Amino acid sequence: MDENPVILVTAGYDHTIRMWDALKSTCTRTIPYTTESQINRMALSSNKHYLAVAGNPSVSLYDVFSASDLPVMKLDGHTANVTAVEFTLDQKYLATCSEDCTIRLWEIHTGSGKYELKNGAIVNDIAIHPDMRQELIVSCDQEGMIRVWRWRRREVLCQVEPQPNVAVRSVAVSPNGQLVVAGNNLGQIFVYRLIIDSSPQAGRSVELELYINFEAHEGYRITRTLFSSNGLLLATCSSDHTTKLWRLTERVVPGASRGEALQAGAELVHTLVYHQRWVWDAAFSSDSGYLVTVSTDTRAALWDMKSGDVIREFKGHQKGVVCVALNDATN
Repeated sequence: MDENPVILVTAGYDHTIRMWDALKSTCTRTIPYTTESQINRMALSSNKHYLAVAGNPSVSLYDVFSASDLPVMKLDGHTANVTAVEFTLDQKYLATCSEDCTIRLWEIHTGSGKYELKNGAIVNDIAIHPDMRQELIVSCDQEGMIRVWRWRRREVLCQVEPQPNVAVRSVAVSPNGQLVVAGNNLGQIFVYRLIIDSSPQAGRSVELELYINFEAHEGYRITRTLFSSNGLLLATCSSDHTTKLWRLTERVVPGASRGEALQAGAELVHTLVYHQRWVWDAAFSSDSGYLVTVSTDTRAALWDMKSGDVIREFKGHQKGVVCVALNDATN
């Protein structure tokens, strides 16, 4: 077995999980998803061994390198659609969120639910802060709230409402842990500074400070937001059939009293046009040079980030593809 295999997985409405040879664009394995549920989201562990598949209302955990098509573990506890899954970087926990208005953290070794966070509204997405010492998870919900939780204590440290009564569909935390980005049902992107003050005077203070707000897909739903691995690019997927690549910028402008000030903005780098229907999900390569997108049009596409061109097509699903997971990191 290759010591550093590229793991590329897609899934969709045809109740199959497909693994691909990314270079040849060929399907190398098809796992039937035998439950009556659709597949909503997937995540790969950082060591590439486990694939978490979110359905309704369970989460299935597969061994990527096993010959068996059966999950090694099934996580039961949610009572409605599971909308997102994410492994902690230390691979001790799997975080999930659901339309049952809760966020749960599961212990991977035992499969037991260790922590339950009660949100009070349908949770659409979650993102774990990359610094595990902070014990922070960010959520967004159907009522338009973004919350930062300290999950081990089951407490909300801060919350914001970008736009009243507009659902926030997706949330992401930058690789350096300093920014939180959220996309809503009207095509707007909100970028916040995540300010953490752990000084003795502050005790434990967390704040979300609005940094940038811009129209990414005007009038259309944003289905997914994600940062590239190096933190330099922001991808936004949408119901307008496109994915857009943005670079967050700062420039010096004249300030008050003849001084200078920094003005933040978002520069559109590429509009990725290929899919014929909604683009639901995307995944960056570990070197940030490539992006995989999936769509209701049954296809997945691999994009070159320098040119903005499609360089591989992945065809084989019989119905819409709604989620993708990619891990091509080397040891």
